[in-house]
Amino acid sequence: MSPKLNTLILSTLLILSGCLSESSNAKIEETLEIEQIFEGWDNHSHQFWNIAPMSVGNSSSLNTSSGDFVNLTLELSAYFHEPLLWEQGYVNYTLTHNNDTLFTTTLTHSKETYQINVTNLTTNLTVTIQSTGSDDASTAEPGDFFIASVHYRVFTTLN
Repeated sequence: MSPKLNTLILSTLLILSGCLSESSNAKIEETLEIEQIFEGWDNHSHQFWNIAPMSVGNSSSLNTSSGDFVNLTLELSAYFHEPLLWEQGYVNYTLTHNNDTLFTTTLTHSKETYQINVTNLTTNLTVTIQSTGSDDASTAEPGDFFIASVHYRVFTTLN
């Protein structure tokens, strides 16, 4: 092949490759409009006043099934002392949907804030709280306790 033909073919390929790359980089932007349907709060707390360890548990339902998207803010505080004769207490907070665990955490001595986002709900979310604790009468510290406060917002998409 002649040098002129090679240059022509190379120039044509470079021009076409520029066109192809620009068209393949074209972005398709889709805007989803969302609307908040409702919001709610769920609060649980317990303080142990017994000297020997005891447990408490609770299961409740959050009304979230009518939304496409749920945003939860969980503030969980826990104080469980370390006794000499048995293991330290705890609080376990679990969110489930159709028997699938979506979120779980266990605290013994801290305050944590969690942001949880859930999509594609077909039924309500279930909150399960399990805790074991006691009160050490030999110290001036308060009895073991936990505070679980949830603010949840349910959204739907507009089509």
